[in-house]
Amino acid sequence: MAKLGGAACFLGQVGQDMFGDTLVQTMQKFGVDTGQLLQTPDALTALAFVSLDETGERSFAFYRDDSADLLYRAEQCPDSFLQGPALFHCCSNTLTCDAIRENHLTLMARARASGCLVSFDVNYRHNLWPQGADAREPIWKAMAASDLVKISREELEALYGQDDTLVSRLLDSGVGLLLITDGGEPLEAHWSGGSLRLNPPQTQVVDSTAAGDSFVAGLLFQLATQNIGHAAFADWVRDEARLTAALQFASRCGALTVGRYGAFEALPVAFELGL
Repeated sequence: MAKLGGAACFLGQVGQDMFGDTLVQTMQKFGVDTGQLLQTPDALTALAFVSLDETGERSFAFYRDDSADLLYRAEQCPDSFLQGPALFHCCSNTLTCDAIRENHLTLMARARASGCLVSFDVNYRHNLWPQGADAREPIWKAMAASDLVKISREELEALYGQDDTLVSRLLDSGVGLLLITDGGEPLEAHWSGGSLRLNPPQTQVVDSTAAGDSFVAGLLFQLATQNIGHAAFADWVRDEARLTAALQFASRCGALTVGRYGAFEALPVAFELGL
């Protein structure tokens, strides 16, 4: 969002260590507001390592034992930070244990009650969850608490199998727009009363890291620039021309990202998208 020229803030916590310092400095370099990014001396920053196979598909190794992000509490977020209209975006990586899960769901509820449009990218990483833990129910609760949900076909099938009722049940729960991505295969968009399929741009994949993040950022950027918050979202979704244009923009963001290596550095900037 920040690299595209939008206003982006980060809410959460890292450690007072070299990795936490690097994350703070990197986000500030790209223009992210870090006023609500806390650093604690009581725990270390979690680490994620990414490896690529010959097709550019990534896999992750996480080091996250009682790390700083897991110690964050909802009361550390001031009410003023969640005042709408704004976009509140999150994913499932802070649903993995009881304490942070309740804080995550509390913040989602506070954001929605304040008039924010709540966006949730499932972003399921099975090796972040305790062995034997059932991720399906917490992730379902977070999806049902959101206006906008993005899930990949792979995540959907890993979590819920071939559930033909999932789309209708999520829409009935109040989700305004459900997006199902599938790499280079057509994107599905579902909303109450309609759906569409969209072919993403063809591109050479060298590194799929951050592709979904880039896609979501592009879509949220479009919503932000059109001043679409929670109250206006349903009407915006039903305007298929505007929805299609926004999804095409988001898909271009994702396609640019997978064509180069890295995460932050691979995300597109405004001029690459004609802004």
